[in-house]
Amino acid sequence: MGRKVNLKPFIYWIKEREMIRIRKEEGCPPPWTKDPILQNFRFCNVRREDDRVTVWIRENIREKYADHPNLFFMLCVGRLINWPPTLQFLMDRCWPLDTYNPHAFEEAFREHVDTGRKTWTGAYLLGRSVGGRPYHFAHQALRAAWEVLPDVREALSEGLQAAHTALKKADGWGNFLAYQVVVDARFTSLLSGAPDAGCWAAAGPGTCAGLQWLHDRDPRRSISQQRALEEMLELEPHLREAGVPFDFSDIPNILCEGSKYLRMQRGGRMRSRYQPLYLCRPS
Repeated sequence: MGRKVNLKPFIYWIKEREMIRIRKEEGCPPPWTKDPILQNFRFCNVRREDDRVTVWIRENIREKYADHPNLFFMLCVGRLINWPPTLQFLMDRCWPLDTYNPHAFEEAFREHVDTGRKTWTGAYLLGRSVGGRPYHFAHQALRAAWEVLPDVREALSEGLQAAHTALKKADGWGNFLAYQVVVDARFTSLLSGAPDAGCWAAAGPGTCAGLQWLHDRDPRRSISQQRALEEMLELEPHLREAGVPFDFSDIPNILCEGSKYLRMQRGGRMRSRYQPLYLCRPS
């Protein structure tokens, strides 16, 4: 690298977070780490593919509808909602998506809200609407994604970045949310052969903060996407020294979660505390 950066906290985070995942999956009782920050606060996995919601989307959308012509739009729905119980409720009423009916989606959203169960997460909120969130998601956010679907299909042959640019044309679908959908598609036939799969990724706010920490710059300031990509490419071989395999698309996630860890080390705060749940394997 052009200048020396302190990668030790990020290498440590990669190794320790992966060991937590392994210990948990092996059925070991908590705590799965002695690190008080990782023990008490919620962090994503090193590999996005290991995260609980991504596993659900993989098994229930990506694999089940692998050959469906509207798979990409299904992934838009999946990542926008990002909450499996709501997604299953929606799928029971509106799937498969041979076409898009915003009224049916709004009705299903309102029906689920009326059950009193949790319907949304705070992960990818797109703003407010006078009609409330059910109307906003059904008639604005998802309709906008449906309308740019022809452009997205045309862009898929060019790669991740082109598909990302096409989806961002949809009103409300910004850099971060559009990237989440494109990464889901990256692990399907839609983008598995993308020429830029190993050399392009989008940087969200958390990713930029991670890069700023690494380069001893103000983490509150953003940087351009081009500079972020250049720095991610430069960092990749050094992050792999942790010995944990990951996809290039995971680097934004690693930088984001690593920056949260550093923030906590320096007296910052996180909104999500972690309550460990595990299943003992039968003897």
